Amino acid sequence: MKRKWQSKLSLQLLFSIAVSYVITLFFLGILTHTIYRIEKLSPYFRPISAFAFFLGIVFFAVLFYLIVYRKIEYLKYISRKVMEIANKGFGTTIEIRGNDEISELCRNINAMSLELKNKFERERELEKSKNELIIGISHDLRTPLTSAKGYLQLLKDKKYQSDEELETYIQIAYDRMEMLEDLIEDLFEYTRLQGEIRLNKQRLCLNDILLQFVIDYGPLFEKERLALKSTIPQEKYYVEIDPDKFVRIMENLLGNALKYSLRPSSVWVSLSPEDQGVRLTVKNKTQPIDEENLSRLFDRFYRLEKSRSKETGGTGLGLSIAKRLVELHGGKIWADGEEDVIRLHVWLPVA
Repeated sequence: MKRKWQSKLSLQLLFSIAVSYVITLFFLGILTHTIYRIEKLSPYFRPISAFAFFLGIVFFAVLFYLIVYRKIEYLKYISRKVMEIANKGFGTTIEIRGNDEISELCRNINAMSLELKNKFERERELEKSKNELIIGISHDLRTPLTSAKGYLQLLKDKKYQSDEELETYIQIAYDRMEMLEDLIEDLFEYTRLQGEIRLNKQRLCLNDILLQFVIDYGPLFEKERLALKSTIPQEKYYVEIDPDKFVRIMENLLGNALKYSLRPSSVWVSLSPEDQGVRLTVKNKTQPIDEENLSRLFDRFYRLEKSRSKETGGTGLGLSIAKRLVELHGGKIWADGEEDVIRLHVWLPVA
């Protein structure tokens, strides 16, 4: 373990003391010689020799102060900047001079200032995001709740003309309750994913998983006058994924295609190697989407249609949940398209 006096700052101070001492000895030598010559001239000057030692101490102190003056001024400058950081906010940095313990202290203060600035900015973003989340939840909860309450009020007041109308009111109220349930489940999932999530990864063949999805979801798409097709290569691609989380990713991607595809048309699921990984793509025909809407597809509560109706869309959380899950797997998700075709891409590293 190194002794403290072996630090750079200690060595600089020792060097300053040594230089001051040598120069002081030289000064005392000249002073003593001068006093000796003066005393030889007259005995009245002999008391001057008593001040030689005192003058040497004063000279040493002044010389040492002048040598370390820059360090003292630098410490004062650091003190002022620290107060500036404390009063004016984090993010202010200190000029680094030299390469010793003081400069290292400045680097640490700068790193602390920038890190605290980033943390406060993240906290402000989280606060803003929380407020937006509350606004989005309030809007999406109020709409089906108000609708269900209205139809239940009609049922309570027996304001229906026939059994068919009664069944219609009951079905609408039930559909709105289902919408509320879907929103609450998606909201719970989204909120949970914002925390620390541990993935139970397994090494699985992505080709087989996608083919199974095409088989399982085929009948559902056919019911909606859509054909679910696949372009899966023969070469096997293995990835390390959490099966349950990956199922949610695919459900959200295919669910998006199911909601927004033009009828009748085809939805394609494809797989291809890319950049030391593998890219899966879900492609479908839809209404033309501009670049701004494409860039916002994965935003929370964002939906292409503006009415936010149950019949034309979901909660607006599906793709944002998929994005979070893909990122947890170390992958990337993005969208592109042209005219009436949209493609959702997911890139994952191969195992």
